[in-house]
Amino acid sequence: MRFTQPLLTAFLCFLTFLAYSQSNRITGKVVNEEKEALSDVIVKLKYIGVEKIIAYTYTSETGSFELTINRNTQPDSLELSFSSIGYATLSCGLPDNGQPLFIELKNSTVELREVTVTADKIRQRGDTITYLVSSFASPEDRTIGDVLKKMPGIEVRETGQIMYQGQPLNKFYIEGSDMLGGRYGLATNNISYQDVSIVEVLENHQPIKALEDVVFSDSPAMNIKLKADAKTRWAGTIKGGGGIPELWIAEAFAMRFKLKTQTLNTYKGNNAGNPSNELNVFTSISDFETALSAVQLPSYIQVGASTAGSIGSSRSTFNQTNNLTSNNLIKVGKDFDLITEFTGSFDRRESEQESKTTYFLGGEQISVEDKTENASTFKQAFTGRIHLKSNQPTYYLNNNLNFNYDRNDPSVVVLGSYSNRQKADIENLQISNDFDILRRVGDKFYSFRSTNEYASKPQTLEVTKNGLPSMRSSIGLSSFSSNNSTNFSFMVGKIRVSAPIRLLYQYRQIENALNDTINSLNTNKLRLNITPSANYNFHDFRFSLSAPLYYQALYIENRTHHLYGVNPRFSLEWTPSSLFSMRTAISHSNNLPDENLYYHGLILRSYRNLSNGYIDFSTGETVSFSAGMAYKDVIRALFADVGVGLSKMRSAKISGQDFIDDYIIDYDYPGSRHTEALSVSGSLSKGVEMIDGIVAIYPSFTRSKMSIARNGIDIPFTFESYMIRGKVNSMIGGKVNLTYDVSYSFSTNKMDASNRQYASFTNLSESLKAAWSPIKTVQLSYLLDHHCNELSSNNYKHFVFSDISLSVLPGNRWEFALNIKNIFDERYYSYFTESELATFYRSYTIRPRNILASATLRF
Repeated sequence: MRFTQPLLTAFLCFLTFLAYSQSNRITGKVVNEEKEALSDVIVKLKYIGVEKIIAYTYTSETGSFELTINRNTQPDSLELSFSSIGYATLSCGLPDNGQPLFIELKNSTVELREVTVTADKIRQRGDTITYLVSSFASPEDRTIGDVLKKMPGIEVRETGQIMYQGQPLNKFYIEGSDMLGGRYGLATNNISYQDVSIVEVLENHQPIKALEDVVFSDSPAMNIKLKADAKTRWAGTIKGGGGIPELWIAEAFAMRFKLKTQTLNTYKGNNAGNPSNELNVFTSISDFETALSAVQLPSYIQVGASTAGSIGSSRSTFNQTNNLTSNNLIKVGKDFDLITEFTGSFDRRESEQESKTTYFLGGEQISVEDKTENASTFKQAFTGRIHLKSNQPTYYLNNNLNFNYDRNDPSVVVLGSYSNRQKADIENLQISNDFDILRRVGDKFYSFRSTNEYASKPQTLEVTKNGLPSMRSSIGLSSFSSNNSTNFSFMVGKIRVSAPIRLLYQYRQIENALNDTINSLNTNKLRLNITPSANYNFHDFRFSLSAPLYYQALYIENRTHHLYGVNPRFSLEWTPSSLFSMRTAISHSNNLPDENLYYHGLILRSYRNLSNGYIDFSTGETVSFSAGMAYKDVIRALFADVGVGLSKMRSAKISGQDFIDDYIIDYDYPGSRHTEALSVSGSLSKGVEMIDGIVAIYPSFTRSKMSIARNGIDIPFTFESYMIRGKVNSMIGGKVNLTYDVSYSFSTNKMDASNRQYASFTNLSESLKAAWSPIKTVQLSYLLDHHCNELSSNNYKHFVFSDISLSVLPGNRWEFALNIKNIFDERYYSYFTESELATFYRSYTIRPRNILASATLRF
């Protein structure tokens, strides 16, 4: 009870607040003098005689509207305003007893000397937020991804992942179809913004049509709508170029979106430090809110080339990259799609660095210095997917056949405290099939889902140290799993009841050989889950309560181990208006054993690190609480959100490290370990007409309290991190676009027993980009990057990078560009990071000054 009391107290306070925040609805219809329904009429709820807007909405195609008013508000102090182009604005009081309003707008004719009609940059209709792309684009933009970065409420992270009001997308559509299966970087990094008319954000998006009004989602989705002329032809780009020292780049992109077929194809090749992140998967292929998880086999061996990612891959990555993708969709019937996908990737990377790692052992410390580390990695990857989906209002069918193969061959030479040579080989093969079917009749639905997968991941590592015999670690790892579930959902009064039943079987085999010592272990796992749940919607509130019951049987070495328990969860959402929403959730879960730790003997993970297998069936527990608020005012282009998460975990095992001669052995052993984590994050973005741009800020804070055992001594410690990021974008005079990005972070680590701070680092990075178009056919841009890293206490190192580019666009199709990067010819970049009771100093060799000339043809 003591373990969960702080979370329950916070949750009860939240419920008390909601209890005093009930609301009423205002509904009605707007017509013209001919009694015809008027759509897109702006309906505002505001105080009488004051322009402060409490809530607003647009009328639908039938002329209807709906607004929400807090019950504690005095209705006599409020009024409704109705306005639309070509009609006289009408204001009226609130209706009595919640009766629907019938509003008739009069035609209005105004004689104007000159009229300029501009569309709204952002508008809202129901749960859909629409951004007009042309209102946010600047001359230096090339792709729709460039424009998304300037839209308030939307954040595009360095990885390419898109966030909307602090939440990741659950789906990304092009013309209403999910053709890319989560790899939406293929669209955002290649589709020209000139081919896109609007970007839609679909709030609370439910991707399965049969569940739209019965199973609610709080996740957003995005839909890209193309211009009409971009859908009637092949559209794309061809790009090629070269430079010094020995640089080359070649790219091709082609898409066509017809009524019944869609295709999007890319080729990207270069050695200019631009390995594409377009193949990253950001959304689940599954349309269900909870996907049936496939098996993820671990990479035990941790060897390969690395980069100083904080300054961007174009500065820190030495690469030879070739990526080929093809995505195709055929509409074989109404709401019935056949999707095929193929990707092929060949990526060679090299890195050179110096490093120093310091491990803290209470009152003493151990340092390992690698004076030189030369690494290379060659990775080949192929994926294929055949996806058949029928998504209809009463019926849903999905079958997804997936194939994935990749091979990684890293090689590392280290000179320093422990000079050595490492050579590894890691292969990964996955073949899986996902099948889903759902049928809805009235307010009831039945579903059946099945995921079956075979996976194999053999891994080898050979380490040769000066004057010593070589060590070789070989791991044979494979598994087969079958994950099946069925669900029947129905209504009891106003409460939706469901009880999904899931049955998982997994067979896992591992053979671990270290030199001449061979160990093997087979594991059979059977897990049964029954998840009774109830959902209730009451006016502006959504309540959800579930209590998953589980039983798990593990069969290992002729013994069967039984585990069972319950993992309750409660969530509540409150949406009093189209401007504001709140959500909270609390849950308790039992942490089951991790089969990836099940093996005998030692595994050599790198030249210095080994891990010891741990077979134990004890369970821990986690209690978590989360709450969040979101506010948006589309008319004022203001978006804000804040979220907080708190979790407490009790583990049934203790993680430890032993430092023995030249090696560090990672292991787990029985014991109780407590971990606490607190996270707070938010975002605020505002479109500002005065600067014709956007201002955004993203603060965050995290705190973790945990412990680790080193050489048999348990050492508790606390890690805290503060970060604030900001962005300002402004168009000056219609010809100069300025973008300023800044990020400041401060982190500190303390050993709790003595409260002694053993590591504290401050980092600042800022970027200023100015893009100028003196004439329509010429564009000039200048980029200045500044990084300030704390390398030791009060010892700061400044790095300044500068780039310049010139583009000539003689017509609508051609572009000739000259790019000069790292003008000041910086050759090294260094920084500090920290992890569990350890600090890491890294100094990388980076790309010198380089020049690249290219030509691009658009069609």
